[in-house]
Amino acid sequence: MATTASTTIAGVSVLTGDERSSQLFDLALSADGIEIRRADQPPRRMSWMRVSAWDVEQRRDDVVLTLRGDGATTPLRITGWSAEELEALLRSLTSRTTAAPEAVAAPGRDDDPVAESAAPAASRQERRRRVRRRRVGGKAVLTVVLLLVLATAVTLVLLQSAGVIDWGFLGPTA
Repeated sequence: MATTASTTIAGVSVLTGDERSSQLFDLALSADGIEIRRADQPPRRMSWMRVSAWDVEQRRDDVVLTLRGDGATTPLRITGWSAEELEALLRSLTSRTTAAPEAVAAPGRDDDPVAESAAPAASRQERRRRVRRRRVGGKAVLTVVLLLVLATAVTLVLLQSAGVIDWGFLGPTA
């Protein structure tokens, strides 16, 4: 891999549960990959090929960058950046990699994390909207069915109290 210019993000921490780790480190992001720089350790490098998916989430005071790969998920807390800035940086860096991530993805799999990380932001957002629509659609159908059952029960009770329906064929009811 050729050496390229990198962007260093200082003061990054790993999110653990609801709290962030007290150990701060620096991330150097380049087209070659990610370099993790801790004060007490030699730098560790990870190529973009090991990152199967990433997600950027804007929070109130920071941004959470979640990296997925090799069966692991690592949420990183980054301060001083917006989600849009970080997303743009990651896209520009990963678009320069030599192997296209789409070639690794299995065809026809909608839940493939490699395909999701390679997709443009608009298509990833569209996929999330579709999933939300499916959930909302299922809730809407369930709500309509329950309302129909309730309406049927109320109608039967009203017809019985008006004397239109006689339940005598069921046998003694008292």
